Amino acid sequence: MTHGAWRARPIGRALLVAVLLSTGCAAKPTPPADRCALIQQRYGLSPCPPDPVPVESVPVRNLDPNISDAQAQQLAQAYLRSRALYYLAIEDNSERFFSSGVIDVPEVTPLMFDAESSHIRDARARKGKLVLAARSTLTGLSVVPLPDDLRDSLGVRPLPGEDGIVITVAGPEQQVIRVPGQPDEQVSTLAAGDGYSLLLGGVLVTKEGLPQTFAELGQWECLDPDTHGACKLTLSTEPSAEPSAEPSRS
Repeated sequence: MTHGAWRARPIGRALLVAVLLSTGCAAKPTPPADRCALIQQRYGLSPCPPDPVPVESVPVRNLDPNISDAQAQQLAQAYLRSRALYYLAIEDNSERFFSSGVIDVPEVTPLMFDAESSHIRDARARKGKLVLAARSTLTGLSVVPLPDDLRDSLGVRPLPGEDGIVITVAGPEQQVIRVPGQPDEQVSTLAAGDGYSLLLGGVLVTKEGLPQTFAELGQWECLDPDTHGACKLTLSTEPSAEPSAEPSRS
């Protein structure tokens, strides 16, 4: 794929998509006593995530001159919450969470987290558990304009927002199926010293009982010559090593 000519874009359209995907901006806040029960029943996540959801501390670079730093932070923080909830769901072996619409749009991308769901089902069938043995480190996060041709290339509706997120991730990461009395089976591995950078396209989502999150609709490898320019990476933010097999969604 090739990049279309960059054009100035109206501010705020990505936020309109977020409103359309929310459960209703006028909804009353969920009482704290009921929040954990709602999250478990509706999204299959237990134990209850803290409120606010703790996220990794990583500098956010706003590389889109057409949005404010506050808007870039809103998008970045939503992604960081999704990343945190992803790992909580892995540790909880919550298959239901990965199709709940908190960090995905299941009616649009039903296979987005198919690998995670399959690993959880496999572990359960063998009377074991999917275990996060090592978690990768997020070393960089940028908000960049997402070219129209990349947005259109996904062939989905809604389109991803007009700004994407570039993440730079460093290993190690390891997810294993652990069955009593058997050796661990590695199902997702990123070796120490390896890393990767991805450009993510998605939309903002607000679900009852949870803060705003980022639902991924598609991703592009920043090492690809066709997308490297859109990632706006500098030498200081590019991975220092060629990636091994990329782990499950992070």
